[in-house]
Amino acid sequence: MQHSMLDPSALVASFITIFIIMDPFASVPYFLALTQKMTRKEAVAAANKAILIAGVIAVIFLFVGPNLLDYLGVTLADFRVGGGIVLGLLGLEMVLGFSFSPPDEAHNWNAVAVLIATPLLTGPGLLSSLLILSEEHGFATPLIATALALLVSWALLRNSERVRQALGRHAIEITSKVFGLLLLTLAVNYVRVGLTG
Repeated sequence: MQHSMLDPSALVASFITIFIIMDPFASVPYFLALTQKMTRKEAVAAANKAILIAGVIAVIFLFVGPNLLDYLGVTLADFRVGGGIVLGLLGLEMVLGFSFSPPDEAHNWNAVAVLIATPLLTGPGLLSSLLILSEEHGFATPLIATALALLVSWALLRNSERVRQALGRHAIEITSKVFGLLLLTLAVNYVRVGLTG
């Protein structure tokens, strides 16, 4: 469907939808836990790259997602199962205190950026919503709404260092364990819905 004008109400509604699904507030504790051994510069670099990767994934999927998935024979359910597996591994690391990566690669800011970008910020829920919104409002509305949501997410992640300083190391470690368990339950839900849906 072609849309010649940008509808402000549709833009606001799309932003709210995307922001709620993206839920950057939920990513902050994971980001803090994963970057607690990093320097300020490394943490900022991870935040910058996470938002960049999330934005690239969203834009690519918005424009070529439907055709690409059809060509590859991949469904959104497949995306959900794959994302659930990644979230599950991350949750195990946070709860049990070990890493699936080699010691020199654990807590690498590049790896953290990818994990925060997807599936936390741009997961199956967001990607499917982008497809629906583009069908309803054209490409411009969800594109701008996504950019605004990512801008807010970027501000939250970059300022997560202040949260780290306010809470302290021990509180963050405890938070990491708790959110790791929550992440595991979310992973199980992702896989279950992907397999049954």
